[in-house]
Amino acid sequence: MTNVDRPTRAETQAVTRAELIEAAASVFARRGFQAARVEEIAEEAGYSHGAVYSNFAGKEELFLAVFEQYMSERIEEVAGATEVEGTFAQRAQAAADQWMQRFSDDRATFLLHLEFMIHAARTPHLSAQLGQRMAALRLEIEQRLIDREAQRKVPLPLPPAELALIVRALGIGLAVEALNQPGELDTRLYGNFVALIAMLLETTPQAGAS
Repeated sequence: MTNVDRPTRAETQAVTRAELIEAAASVFARRGFQAARVEEIAEEAGYSHGAVYSNFAGKEELFLAVFEQYMSERIEEVAGATEVEGTFAQRAQAAADQWMQRFSDDRATFLLHLEFMIHAARTPHLSAQLGQRMAALRLEIEQRLIDREAQRKVPLPLPPAELALIVRALGIGLAVEALNQPGELDTRLYGNFVALIAMLLETTPQAGAS
């Protein structure tokens, strides 16, 4: 027999981590962060409790891994939404609408993230780690603004980093407003406003234009 087809230790560990993260996402969504137990996550993944601690320092680190995976998925969703045919404003609106649709379809995940944000805010090192992961989508928006600025060869009225922060914060804020006003807040509002901002950015004269 040969060991050609046998997975390496690193490959086995990667599979274990992925399965633990998948199970954790399910348990966190069902229980919330505080009520979720490491033991339940391990059992759902089909591993011993020790397998969790051999891959993660604890429940907080496991949640950060789940959140990091979520942010990667969100970046892919934004990229997909902006592939629609149309103007810069129409593509921006599609991305904003996609966020509000995700919120409407999955309020539980949004509530989970709010719960952990509050938990992390009381612990400086944990807050910093969460902040780094939260920045991923904002940085993606910032890069798209930088690319558009370079394409048009005219400076934006605000630095791309600041515009990206405002756009991201507005989306989160509107979702918070909608939490306790189900059906009362028009979920198209975010997309309409983002499209308006994008159109205003596009009306800035290009360099050399008369």
